[in-house]
Amino acid sequence: MVNWKVRFRNSTFWTALIPLLILTIQNMARVFGFEIDLGEKSSEIMAAVTPLLSALVLMGIVVDPTTEGVGDSARALTYTEPKPTTPSLPETPKGDGDA
Repeated sequence: MVNWKVRFRNSTFWTALIPLLILTIQNMARVFGFEIDLGEKSSEIMAAVTPLLSALVLMGIVVDPTTEGVGDSARALTYTEPKPTTPSLPETPKGDGDA
């Protein structure tokens, strides 16, 4: 199971999803005979942009690298927002007369 609420709040998810949508639209347009015309340099621009968009998609949309398979861990399913990348350190107890 995947906690989609948390995924939607994560910028990495969007960094991968938006290029995926662009590539999908581009490829579906070709299937139906439409070409995206960006002028004289259209093919060169597309040749440069497509691998970049593909790399962003490869960053991952669904896969949580901290768990096996494609689902989230039981702990991740309880999150209401993405966990910070730098967790705060626990407070150290104050000693009796420590200098």
